[in-house]
Amino acid sequence: MKTGKKLSSIIATLFAFVFLAGLNTAIAQDSVVDVINSSEDHTILSELLVETELDNVIAQQGPFTVVAPTDEAFEAMGDELDQLRENPEALQNLVIGHLFQGEVTAEEAEPALGISVETGDIPASNGLVHVTNEVIRN
Repeated sequence: MKTGKKLSSIIATLFAFVFLAGLNTAIAQDSVVDVINSSEDHTILSELLVETELDNVIAQQGPFTVVAPTDEAFEAMGDELDQLRENPEALQNLVIGHLFQGEVTAEEAEPALGISVETGDIPASNGLVHVTNEVIRN
């Protein structure tokens, strides 16, 4: 009878370990690019990442931090955004200003960048995403 209890205990422990390990990887399986692409509020940033080909860069292992302006923030730029899209180098510089190598918490990013983070520290498999209603200007 003791052998049966030990076996049950071992199986239960293994099951718990496998279950918890599965939860851990399920929490942040998406890359920072996936997080942005899945957001209805970040369609413009998603387009800009593709236009500048920076989506390929930040889809790598990382870690990266992306300060992600909402569509509303980009729309507030008006014609300036259209002008930037006509100048690939300037557009790339603007987008790069929102990307950081390493994990920078929202608490660190706000004062360093002089912005307000609406939703911060969104985990991704290769870093963090912070949502802001501001476009960082270089």
